[in-house]
Amino acid sequence: MSDSAKVTATLRLPSTLSAYSGGKSQITVEAETVEQLLNALHKEHPLVWERLCTEQGAIREHVRIFVNNQLISGDEGLKTVLSPGQEVIVLPTTFNA
Repeated sequence: MSDSAKVTATLRLPSTLSAYSGGKSQITVEAETVEQLLNALHKEHPLVWERLCTEQGAIREHVRIFVNNQLISGDEGLKTVLSPGQEVIVLPTTFNA
């Protein structure tokens, strides 16, 4: 992959998580895979990352992440390649506060 062509993807958050991103419902990051997107999120919006991922970096059980309207999961899902301008949608299942 060429370093000169940076791939940016947009993470769309539900309103329940935008409180942790300074009120943003969309976060744009440079990432070529879902894993890179989550790593960038960890640096830029650690409070959001904590709600999506475990301390080990795995996607939490109650979090659903969709790329191209397809649910991704597990280590294979983290390797999902993102297209330029890709939207990644986060949907939490029911939260028990």
